[in-house]
Amino acid sequence: MKRISMLLFLTMLSVCIAAGCSKESEKHIHVQEKTELNTDSYRQASDPSEEGKGFEDSDNGSDSARRAALAGRLQVPETYTFSREFPNSSVSLSCRAKIDLPDADQISVCKVSQKPFDQDWIDRVTHAFFGDLPVYESARYQQPTKEWAREKLQRLKAFQAQGITDPYGHIESSRAGGSKNPEIVYNLEEDIEHWEMVYQSAPETVQKVKVSPGFDPSAFEANAAGDVSALSSFSGIVEMDGNVFDYFFKKSGPSHMEIRVLQESGKNPDETWFGYDWWPYASVSGNDHAPSSEIAERIEEITPSQAIETADQYMEDLGLTDFSAKYTEESISYCVPGDLRAERIFVDGGCRVVYTRDIKGFPITYEMHPGGGIPSGQSPLNTWANESVEFYVNQDGLQKALIRNLYEIEETVADNIELLTFPEIMEIFGKVMPLYLSGNTDKLTIDRIALGYARIYDPGMDSTVGLLVPVWDFFGTIKFTIDGESRTQDDPTISLLTINAADGSVISRDYGY
Repeated sequence: MKRISMLLFLTMLSVCIAAGCSKESEKHIHVQEKTELNTDSYRQASDPSEEGKGFEDSDNGSDSARRAALAGRLQVPETYTFSREFPNSSVSLSCRAKIDLPDADQISVCKVSQKPFDQDWIDRVTHAFFGDLPVYESARYQQPTKEWAREKLQRLKAFQAQGITDPYGHIESSRAGGSKNPEIVYNLEEDIEHWEMVYQSAPETVQKVKVSPGFDPSAFEANAAGDVSALSSFSGIVEMDGNVFDYFFKKSGPSHMEIRVLQESGKNPDETWFGYDWWPYASVSGNDHAPSSEIAERIEEITPSQAIETADQYMEDLGLTDFSAKYTEESISYCVPGDLRAERIFVDGGCRVVYTRDIKGFPITYEMHPGGGIPSGQSPLNTWANESVEFYVNQDGLQKALIRNLYEIEETVADNIELLTFPEIMEIFGKVMPLYLSGNTDKLTIDRIALGYARIYDPGMDSTVGLLVPVWDFFGTIKFTIDGESRTQDDPTISLLTINAADGSVISRDYGY
């Protein structure tokens, strides 16, 4: 009982630090400079062969045997159910959750650093996606040619001759959005004048100027020196298999690595002139502008296993063989007109595949927060966004790839560490979770509890080093009321609470500590 009381005290303290306890107190958070990572919470466990004797089976080396040994060691049931009401509150908290355990019976804590974003890595990424194909300078390649500008002018002047002054619906959507002067968002005559100027300076053909993917050394040096405003970036174009790919990478501030490969849609320039990209389908499914049945059929044309097979090959070529696919979902591509209130133009559908790293069978839990958040009053120098790798694939192949902030495993700081039991974790959860609920919350239901790694770092140190530590994440549904309207948050990739499995402290997914 004394152990639980002390754990709860320390956990409540960590909640106040992570959440700031209030907007006012957050202003007074002071980060003390340190020179070494704090590993005091991670103690060597006793011999797992002794603790797991009752859970051995004839196939002692199997995944199921290791999982059973871990479950026995931590007193983890297959499912967990409880409910709780709070005095003087209408909020109810319930848990009807399946529990995800990794296929591992020993859990380490690993020191990690930022993978160098150097020329060797850039060359490997370039070859993995494009082989030895030439890369062209983006700005000149994408400059409209005279033919393109001429066709655009012909369309605009046809609209003018027909008396159509709002051909793309920008004015109408602005009016529907309540604008008092919707006509200012688009003017057909000014658009024609603009494209006449474009035509005068446009080249006859696409300008294909070969470049070598890499960083501008001057910007790179400024970024390395701690200038968070400095942006080291590259943008190129690759023609491959009759398609055009946009190839972009950068490093800036808390994001030390961001790589994007995006296949252009090849559709009408009117459609793709404004921001074509791929997103998870769930991000637009609740929008008033729903995609067509044809797009829905395109989504169904590829299964998650087919998408994973395609993405796995790229992961192998990249050398990221210690990753595995952890999450798939339907995805969709569309362009967003210059007036964001105008109707989106949906282009295609497919499957999104998300990868995370595995350390000796123990995975990093996929959670959607990018990390790198900056608490009030803190310096952006001490921030570090999370590692993430994802692909968008359809029946035609790769449509988009994103690689961000890769880690490099430095060393094992503690091997086979001691963890809190599952009942101890749930005791902490029941006490702490209500503190994270806003005043307009009506009901919280937990439907999945997962044990995996999360990367944390110490804001009092150089933010380029951190630890992979085991954590429990709680996923589920929150029902709440805003302005009298009932709403629901049920994204399966948002952790509602993250608890350090070794010491019971609460970890902010936004901040990374």
